[in-house]
Amino acid sequence: MLLPERGTLWTWTTQGFEPKPPFVRDGDGEFEPYAVGYVEFPGYLRVEGRLTEAEPERLRIGMAVEVVGVERGTRLTYAFAPVDDA
Repeated sequence: MLLPERGTLWTWTTQGFEPKPPFVRDGDGEFEPYAVGYVEFPGYLRVEGRLTEAEPERLRIGMAVEVVGVERGTRLTYAFAPVDDA
């Protein structure tokens, strides 16, 4: 069974300090804070993952997000991006 492409941000927080290994930085630069959250796919489950938006004022519980592919070093993984329905 495949999950829907869109879900709802159930809760979130920011990671303000660099985690211990095996954390992989984006590129060779300094650590940048990032956000993680639980996304609810109604009727299925909640999934934890990284958010593409890290600014707290741009995140809110209940907002629509979609699954996107992101490159992390040499790996392709997933993240959740806010949906712009404008």
